[in-house]
Amino acid sequence: MDITAILDHTPFVRRTLRARGVLPADLDDLTQDTLLGAWRSLHAGRFRPSPALPPADALRRWLAGIASRQASHDRDKAHRRHELPAVDPDRLSAFAAPSPEARLVARGLLRAFHRLRPELREILALAATGLSQHEIAASLSLPRPTVATRPRLARRLFARALTRSRRWPRCAR
Repeated sequence: MDITAILDHTPFVRRTLRARGVLPADLDDLTQDTLLGAWRSLHAGRFRPSPALPPADALRRWLAGIASRQASHDRDKAHRRHELPAVDPDRLSAFAAPSPEARLVARGLLRAFHRLRPELREILALAATGLSQHEIAASLSLPRPTVATRPRLARRLFARALTRSRRWPRCAR
C-alpha cells in the first residue's frame, strides 16, 4: 500500500475529525497530522488489516481510529494553547456574586422547600420545570388523580412554611 491510498481518504478523515469536535480553524492542521501519522504508522508496519474485511474498509476503520485519537489529543492540548473560552467572562460576572439579600431570600426559600415531605418536593420540583400532569404521573409511576392533588397540597404547605419563618427579608418589588 502506498501514500496515494491514504490520501484518497482525505475527505473521510476531515469528516471524521469534524464529527469528533475539531474546530474548523484547526481542521486542516489536524487532517495533515492524521495523514502524516497514518503514513508513518504504515511504514512502521502498524497497519495489519483483518483478512475478513475488504482492504478499503480496513483502511477506513484504521484511519478513523487515528483521526479519533488525534482529535482527542487536540482537545487535551487546548488548555496548553491558552485558548480563550467561548463565553465572555464579563457577561458571567453578574451571576458570580449575587447580592447578600438575594442569597438570604434563596436560603429561606430552600429551607421552606426542604421542610416538605420528599414526595411533595419531588412533584413540586417536576411541576416547576414545566412538565404536564401526564408526564409527572408517568415519570413517578403514580395515578393521575394523585398527581393532580399533590401539587396543590405542596404549594399550600410551602406557602405555610414561608409565612411561619420570616427570618429572611422580603423581596424588593
